[in-house]
Amino acid sequence: MSIRDRGIQKWQPALILPKHKAFQKQMNEDYFRIEKPILDEYQIEEYENQIHYSMENHLPIKFQLYNDGFPRELQGYCVYIHPIIKELRVQKKDNSIATKFKLRAIKP
Repeated sequence: MSIRDRGIQKWQPALILPKHKAFQKQMNEDYFRIEKPILDEYQIEEYENQIHYSMENHLPIKFQLYNDGFPRELQGYCVYIHPIIKELRVQKKDNSIATKFKLRAIKP
């Protein structure tokens, strides 16, 4: 009679439920999430001045947007600013479709 070795199976966890996988994924996301920064009036005014300057001189500008705890970067030209709701339209450097976002989404 020979010994039946299960090989690598004996080292694998016996049971991982879908709930466990979802919990691990959520834990990893929460670990790398950052808090949304709070901008005061002076910082907002400073950002607006930089955006207006880049728009007047048709200079590229780089934005860092806050999206659900994870910053994302956007580079392009500011095409339009809505003065009341402070919505920006940015055309990317590769002339792709303009992206809309609000000034509150910008991270310092």
